[in-house]
Amino acid sequence: MTMASYCLALALFLIFATSCMATPFKTQKLAVYNMEGMAQCALGHNVFELADYGCWCGPGGSGTPIDGVDNCCMHHDKCYDAAVDDGDCRNVMEEYLDPDDWSCSNHTIVCKETTDKCKAALCNCDRNVVMCWSKFPKVTSHKGCTKSKRIW
Repeated sequence: MTMASYCLALALFLIFATSCMATPFKTQKLAVYNMEGMAQCALGHNVFELADYGCWCGPGGSGTPIDGVDNCCMHHDKCYDAAVDDGDCRNVMEEYLDPDDWSCSNHTIVCKETTDKCKAALCNCDRNVVMCWSKFPKVTSHKGCTKSKRIW
């Protein structure tokens, strides 16, 4: 099993395990689950089908996005990168382990005010990608990237 496959399988398992035990829209989860909860809030469906969609959705990312949904994922990846590069977050792992502080109200994602720059930046990244996805029809078929994805 490649490292990319292992990371994807682990992430999907953790999301599945938590979703089985969690209360809907509980907002204090590991950061890796924030986007899924936000998608449930705003879109009304999960985004598991995007775990390995296109060139940018899921772990890693490179190349030209294959469509608008993949373009949203590219901007999300770059948003997370900027949070580290700008010094809001200390490292890449913090992006995936530090829970955002947000709420769901009438299918609207609200990032709560915080003095933690990393939480604020990541919450905005996650909210923005979900709002971007909302501009497109729900993905019903898997589209892969035409070339290999870069991992990390």
